Amino acid sequence: MLSVEKTMLFLLSKVEQMGAQQFVEIYEHRGYTSTYIRNSLSRLKKEGYITSPSRSWYQVTAAGLAYIKAINGKPARYQEQWDHTWDVVMLEVPEAERKKRDLFRTALGQLGYGLLYNSVYISPWNYQTEVAVQIQKLELEGRVSILQGRFLEGSITPQRAQTIWELSKIAGLYKSKALWLQQEFIPAMQKALQAKQPLLLFLLYLQMGEELSGLFMADPYLPDELLPEHWTGKAITLEMSGYMQTLAQAVPPDSDYAPFIK
Repeated sequence: MLSVEKTMLFLLSKVEQMGAQQFVEIYEHRGYTSTYIRNSLSRLKKEGYITSPSRSWYQVTAAGLAYIKAINGKPARYQEQWDHTWDVVMLEVPEAERKKRDLFRTALGQLGYGLLYNSVYISPWNYQTEVAVQIQKLELEGRVSILQGRFLEGSITPQRAQTIWELSKIAGLYKSKALWLQQEFIPAMQKALQAKQPLLLFLLYLQMGEELSGLFMADPYLPDELLPEHWTGKAITLEMSGYMQTLAQAVPPDSDYAPFIK
């Protein structure tokens, strides 16, 4: 799922339902076309994250709510103590069902699983409930096995973790976000706070939501024991979340956008 689709799903989770035109009106201000937004809604519906109770109106599904909870909850892992057990997901999906297999692998990656061996994925955190939802949604029953335990041989060292989860690439992503904050976002946010324009504040809130969503899906949020020294992910995630909260508090409670940030 793209980060913009995740923020659309997040907005939909805040209200009973939303019309396609309402999405278009919001996201056109962010530079997205009507066609792009409608295609995104179609993808979310096709993947089972939203449903359409009537033409051009949408509601979030239980699978959609579970996905948001799982992805948005990943940064909280930084505050947890790891018990040194691992989730292991193994799959055997035939080439004839390649699309399902690819969707499942993508979902595993966004939850934070890393590829240990061919078709064997691991995570230091327990996402078994979320994986079970994906298995059911993609109709992969009988083709996926989930185990939990400790390594007796071939344990995962910080060096192996860097390779499995491509932590150098994620570190580069955080570095670029830190630069973007200082050069672009913070100056824009300060101007918006001074102008006190609800739409501008809300659009920056959405922008930060998209940026954080991208990080949430890219970063496995590994335990400290597996992270390299001087990892900046925690500090940058916390800083960005703080700016998002500041913008949320600045949106007037009587504005049209307040229901989406409650």
